[in-house]
Amino acid sequence: MGVGSWLVLGGEDVEHALPEAAGQAGLVSQLRPLIRELSEPGELVFDPFAGWGTTLVAASVEGRRGFGIEVDEERAEDARRRLAAYPGQEMICGDARKPPLEAGSVDMVLCDLPYFGTNLNTDATDGAQFYALRDYDDYLGALDEAFGAIAVTMRPGARAVIAVQNRRIAGRFVPLAWDAARVLGRHLTLGDERIHLYDRPTGGDDPMLTNRSHEYLLMATK
Repeated sequence: MGVGSWLVLGGEDVEHALPEAAGQAGLVSQLRPLIRELSEPGELVFDPFAGWGTTLVAASVEGRRGFGIEVDEERAEDARRRLAAYPGQEMICGDARKPPLEAGSVDMVLCDLPYFGTNLNTDATDGAQFYALRDYDDYLGALDEAFGAIAVTMRPGARAVIAVQNRRIAGRFVPLAWDAARVLGRHLTLGDERIHLYDRPTGGDDPMLTNRSHEYLLMATK
């Protein structure tokens, strides 16, 4: 039957929505099909950049165990409160470059990267908060370290799905998705890309600027 390379996303599952995180967290509805397709019931799904815990919510709904790491202590605690209603999930505050998981224990990795060039958490200085990294090469180096550590946690044959967009920062195009794929390929075998499409309005008259209504899913295997 084959697999389509792109999917137009609909709305969030009302039952699992988190209104206070609108625009900051992924959709449970977009993650559930990926979890069903790429893992089996009871398996371990790992999100090293877990944020509000959306991946773990989707894992629980689909009967998988989930483990998430979030570097921001307050956000990790918010996610733990959210996950209290979803069994089989564990969220910790920690560093994605140092996942406390046994080698070969993870069946699927599913995450949205913390994007370079945002204005979030810019005062962090320990290197664990990727948002705070102001130099692009430093950011890619941190990604390289994290992907290497994440790959060690995966069993042979495990799949990874990394969601990421290219960026425009201070008027400059930054090929974040493509650079992230290059770094990921040092540690895992790249598969094919998929694209999630969002319904976003267009505007402006500059033919070199778009509404950026798509997100790449980098697919890889251990």
